[in-house]
Amino acid sequence: MISKPFYLENLSAFDILIEDDREKAQEVIFRIYCILQRDKIWLSEVATPEEITEEDTELLADVEAELLHLDAEYDFRFTDFYQRVQQEINKNKLGSTNSAAEADLEFTAEVARDDEFFRDDDLFAEDHFDFGDEDDFGDGEENALSHLSAEELDLVTDFILNSAKTRFNFPEFVQTFPQADDFLVEEEFILPLLAGKAYGEDDMEIAEKIHSAFTTQCFSIKFTDLLPLIEQKSRELGREILAFQVAVDSLQQGVHPTAVVSQIAPLLES
Repeated sequence: MISKPFYLENLSAFDILIEDDREKAQEVIFRIYCILQRDKIWLSEVATPEEITEEDTELLADVEAELLHLDAEYDFRFTDFYQRVQQEINKNKLGSTNSAAEADLEFTAEVARDDEFFRDDDLFAEDHFDFGDEDDFGDGEENALSHLSAEELDLVTDFILNSAKTRFNFPEFVQTFPQADDFLVEEEFILPLLAGKAYGEDDMEIAEKIHSAFTTQCFSIKFTDLLPLIEQKSRELGREILAFQVAVDSLQQGVHPTAVVSQIAPLLES
């Protein structure tokens, strides 16, 4: 019932979005708030003792503490929002045969899915992992993506790559690499950068992989020239790095690539 990845991924998304897109960050943080209320109700009123774990209890406590901190810092006014939600819940309970807990769960889930709820009235004014090659994820039964074709995985990488290329002047950037074409820069610079950053590699490690790939294919580039390029593009592609993290996690949990694309699309909206 309680999804730790949901909280981790969306809190990470908030950290990135709040820097330059408060409106989108606000939608993310209020969705987290709604799901937190739903999970607290489930934990206290619906779950059986066997379903309650110490890990879940600690997770919700940590998330609630983090939201209180963010509310104090950014003035999201969660209390006002909560009161408004309770008013709507009370309306929904009239004539309903559901229990109070069920009504609360249903409404908070509905609110969490409804972006328009967050925009209504003045309350809220203001070795790189290449999806195209299954071998990069391991062999045999341990390969969580072995059931997916290269074409299915390409749906995800192509979606992220296309978004990344809109963040800067891509044709001009390709000219940075003598004799290289678009495909080489996509496959041997952009993707390794996204994957490396998503998996916590530092700029030096990423530069070594990119330099090796370029030299293997007989393209000349100085190693020292790569580092400032990686630093610059890491800043410009923050959303794509996050989307890559979310996508890999979702794919490894068995989510189909088409659903993953739908999942990460809101993170990549300009």
